[in-house]
Amino acid sequence: MRTVRTRALAATAAVLAGLLLALGVNAGPAVAFFSGGLFLEVDLESRASLVARGAAVDVPVEVTCNATGTVDLFVSVTQRVNGRVAAGSGFAQVGCSGSGQRIVVRVTASPSGRAFVQGTAVAEAEVFGCRPNICGLETDTETVRLRR
Repeated sequence: MRTVRTRALAATAAVLAGLLLALGVNAGPAVAFFSGGLFLEVDLESRASLVARGAAVDVPVEVTCNATGTVDLFVSVTQRVNGRVAAGSGFAQVGCSGSGQRIVVRVTASPSGRAFVQGTAVAEAEVFGCRPNICGLETDTETVRLRR
């Protein structure tokens, strides 16, 4: 009987701990934004444009932030092309306004790799910024459609 009671108590404690963790994780960004803490959000759009016959890709990204000054925005694209990999990265600095801003980041194909082509690719965006006494990082990864 004691084993059953111990297992029931352990299961109840685990469920309560999970609920508390879930509540804390979901409320974090909203509380930080409204309490004057750091808020960073980055969202990749679903389409990107090929540039110079695939030597680069222009990737639209929406950034929302309240960091002091500017934030650093890194974007990378990876695509399978004829059994090989085309990959590249790009960078931009974004001034925070507190509302969403659409930024286009040019991602240049790696010189040692292949050119990008029309089709699907995986894109990843990462935004890093700071406020006094706090810094943070947010990411987004999406499958995007590359078009001319």
